[in-house]
Amino acid sequence: MCWGTPAIVIDVDEKKMMAKVDFGDGIYRDALIGISSDRVTRGDIVIVHAGVIISKLSLEGVLEQIAFIKETMGDEAADMLKPYENLVSIAKALRDRDNE
Repeated sequence: MCWGTPAIVIDVDEKKMMAKVDFGDGIYRDALIGISSDRVTRGDIVIVHAGVIISKLSLEGVLEQIAFIKETMGDEAADMLKPYENLVSIAKALRDRDNE
């Protein structure tokens, strides 16, 4: 079993198959693009395991997860959800900026 962590793609270097990602804490880290069937682009929300991007998530899917966790855990979920909410904010901002 592996542990994957959600992150937002900040920048992509397709030649090196590398991406800069942010896990919602404002620190950019390098990640190897390990999925080939889906093109990874700036603003994508991805799952990273051991420094490798292993899948993409939809913005809608992340919002559904946040809603489910809030519903199940109530007020206890606030601190745990901050990184996820940061990812959503960053993803929306990057997409808006790229669409201007």
